Amino acid sequence: MVTSKMNKDHSGKQENHAASSSPDSPPQKCVVDRSIHAILRASLENSNSSPHPPQPRPPQHTPSSLAGIPPRTERLHRLHGTSLLLDASTLLRLTPSTYATSCTIFHRMYHRLSLRQHDVWSMALASTFLAGKVEEEPRPVRSVILTYSHLYRRRRLRVGDDVTKYSYGAADAEAEGTATLSNEEKENVLRHVKPMGMGGPVYLEWRDVVFEMESLILKTLGFTLHWIPDSHPHKFILYFIRVLEIEKKEVAQDAWNYCNDSCRIDLCVRHEPEVIACTAILLACYDHDVELPLLPHPWWETFIGSSRNMDLSNVSNAILAVGDENDLDVRRAKYAFVPSLLEEPTFNDPDSYIWSVAD
Repeated sequence: MVTSKMNKDHSGKQENHAASSSPDSPPQKCVVDRSIHAILRASLENSNSSPHPPQPRPPQHTPSSLAGIPPRTERLHRLHGTSLLLDASTLLRLTPSTYATSCTIFHRMYHRLSLRQHDVWSMALASTFLAGKVEEEPRPVRSVILTYSHLYRRRRLRVGDDVTKYSYGAADAEAEGTATLSNEEKENVLRHVKPMGMGGPVYLEWRDVVFEMESLILKTLGFTLHWIPDSHPHKFILYFIRVLEIEKKEVAQDAWNYCNDSCRIDLCVRHEPEVIACTAILLACYDHDVELPLLPHPWWETFIGSSRNMDLSNVSNAILAVGDENDLDVRRAKYAFVPSLLEEPTFNDPDSYIWSVAD
């Protein structure tokens, strides 16, 4: 089923306070919200005149692809944005559920709007800020801004990346002198940077971006975000593992990590959370040589129904590809700064005011 096995980088750890579905209640909730926010939006063109039922719009037809952005470029920017969300959630000590909520908001926005309309830094900033409110663990806007400004400096310096081994060609966007500094010297530079003042023009520009994008997200998604925390694949992992009677704790941990990896790309928009949870368990069992029943029917059919083999295969390979750091796009998204695709430079693009005063 899984056609390729690549090196993987798990991006999170399981927390004791993570919630799981109760065996006494059905795992699916918020049916009404799911009907409003469809897994894949359907195209209803010619539905009245055609004798055939309307077909779902092909998954590659996102607003960005319709704006002429190649799929690989869109994937790069999604990976870049979600890597910021992961790093920010770690520094702000947010729970895995809040990180997953921020990723869901981020991906759903780019299924409504194009990368030529709004850059991923602005979207990630507001997604982190808004996810904290949705999950009832809000962080002050100042804390969010200082965290992202710190990440901004790290990405411009490519901290943690091997600049002598990896080059992104003409796409490189980095601070002057980055190639001559070691990682230790870069960390030393960051330690001596003074936090920005709350009344300064740089802080006010970051703050305006947060509030403007937060308002746009709420309007675009219809102010209905309450259902998101109950729709993460993490919610189903422990319940499914308990039903399958898997005793190895390592399987649960790795399945949880695979769920975190799934947040890096827009699987939460394309597939139901139960499918992603079953895929994470499948990959974790494969890693630990745990065999689950395939007869009289595969075990996952108990949770997601029949004829889902192709979905499991697609999700498996998509998750594994996220952890392949030999892929330059994956490395660039994780360690470097990726300029926006907007015609006019955004607030923190190269040659912007913030870029010039960031050091």
